[in-house]
Amino acid sequence: MLIALRVLQASMTKEIRIWKRRPRMIAMIIMLPLLFLGAFSILMGGVYTMGIDVALVVEEEHPGFYTNALIETLSEPDPIPPSLRLTQMDAETANTLFQNGEIQLVIIIPAGFEQAIKNNQSTSIILKINNAHEDMTKNLRMPVFRKLDQFYQEYLPQSAPVSFEYVPYQEHTFPRLAYMAWTLSIYSIMFTSLLTAGSSMTQEFENDTLCELIMSNQSPVSIYSGKLIVAVMISHIGVPLFFAFPFIAYGVWPFGNIFVFLSLTVPLALFSSSLGLMLGASLRNSVYVVPLSSLLALFYWFGGGGIAPLMQITNGLDSLFLIFSPLSSVYRSAITMLISGDLTFYLFDLATIGVFSMIMMIVAPILTMKIAGIDYHRLLSKLLIGQHRIGRSRVT
Repeated sequence: MLIALRVLQASMTKEIRIWKRRPRMIAMIIMLPLLFLGAFSILMGGVYTMGIDVALVVEEEHPGFYTNALIETLSEPDPIPPSLRLTQMDAETANTLFQNGEIQLVIIIPAGFEQAIKNNQSTSIILKINNAHEDMTKNLRMPVFRKLDQFYQEYLPQSAPVSFEYVPYQEHTFPRLAYMAWTLSIYSIMFTSLLTAGSSMTQEFENDTLCELIMSNQSPVSIYSGKLIVAVMISHIGVPLFFAFPFIAYGVWPFGNIFVFLSLTVPLALFSSSLGLMLGASLRNSVYVVPLSSLLALFYWFGGGGIAPLMQITNGLDSLFLIFSPLSSVYRSAITMLISGDLTFYLFDLATIGVFSMIMMIVAPILTMKIAGIDYHRLLSKLLIGQHRIGRSRVT
């Protein structure tokens, strides 16, 4: 046991010493996700293409022509996404769903609405909106504005307009950049851990030091675990900058608990760096590690729901594969914490990503050693020679 711990410590020391000599690589690891942070803060629209589920509460005791006309106008499909998918319910049910984060928008037609319009008096409807961040607030309000405008033109061309009262879910609406800091840091952690572990493995091939590892007669688990742990450490070095950047720009911190966030992302980094080890052993050239790590991390980010609202994420968790997949476990808890401060899925998701990371930590060193021992050049040569002989025999 002591020998295994010494090998683990030596492996970690070696990796840290190597990364200290690569400041440009460290700079790239930090700056590349920041580039995505800037790009998506400008380009991300967050439109709900499938429509918005809306709770409609009609408090008007005697709905008449104008009340029914407004409900019909709100219910019509919108050629400009997102459309409103109305479900009429009582105020108590709507408020419960809204507070639980199960629905993001509530429209209330108050009592006296019909009479006010008939008497050409100004009146209001009430919008209760989840204002988790700027994009969500904008995309929830805009379709209601368009529908009200349509209602004015069709039914109230010369009457007093219907305004709205805006009731936000949270006290503050976070700027998009502050919200994106959390989700993009998840992408950054996966990308960096894949890249760090993968490039660490490719260095063994490029520097012809793999034979020393194989011939050292030491436990591959201890050797590669050292690489994994260092990859986890490096993958989190950009996170403080992610949080500092929106604070410097807007003076706000994202809503959520940093300790809960780290408890989810550390197992994610272990899971990702385990994949990175096998990726590096397969590619054996650092030139390919960067683009493939970026593609895998982007796939994780999109697949896990990094640019999607909570409503779309929960709708995408119907299959058992996605429910129990590490692909969605970290995002689900992180984003529900961001949007509503809710930790309903936290223990389940922490257990899911924890189990996957532990399995990968045990399996990855063994598989990496076996993959590293395969002579791909020799296999390829045999395959080409075999095809050449088959071709010659057919000609003969």
